[in-house]
Amino acid sequence: MFSGIVEESATVHLYDGDRQPARLVLRSKLDHAETNLGDSICTGGVCLTVVAKENDQDGATLLSFDLADETLRKSTHGQLAAGQRVNLERSLSVGSRLHGHFVFGHVDGVIELVSRTPDGACDRLEWKAPRELMKYIAPKGSVSLSGVSLTVGEVSEDRFSVYIVPHTDEVTTLSECKPGDKVNIEIDMLARYVDRILQGESPELLAAQGGAS
Repeated sequence: MFSGIVEESATVHLYDGDRQPARLVLRSKLDHAETNLGDSICTGGVCLTVVAKENDQDGATLLSFDLADETLRKSTHGQLAAGQRVNLERSLSVGSRLHGHFVFGHVDGVIELVSRTPDGACDRLEWKAPRELMKYIAPKGSVSLSGVSLTVGEVSEDRFSVYIVPHTDEVTTLSECKPGDKVNIEIDMLARYVDRILQGESPELLAAQGGAS
């Protein structure tokens, strides 16, 4: 489980889509002394399992992940290339302060940036999303975009906006987004459960169905 507070923008060291399963290797400058094989790390909004770890020549850490076909279908990870940046967050530890909102790394799909306009010192980003996801998005609610916890601004039938403060621009890949670019989206899990309960489906059934990761 994660909070949507990105720790760094790691660099793609290698993406091998011809391998089965596909292999993603990220170069991270964080201290990964306590990162172990089998740990979960949120990469661009997708929860992945560390399958290999080694030190780079300059002291950085190379983290390797295997990508399931479902991950490639539901996320932008299949379009990654060496040199690109990816938001990275290590899993929450019990007892730490919780910022952002609960992010699971179970991506619901991919959405497209429609416009980016200045709003004072911030940027207003408007996104177009499928209608089956829009029903879960509410003004002042939470949403995860590329692993970043954000507060929803305005909402219309098939679009919603978020506002990016300078710090978020500085430390995440959202600063690079321009109209036409696509990012991974994860809706707030609470909204998902409420919708299922109102439809008469039990939380146990929802938990069994899970999401893409």
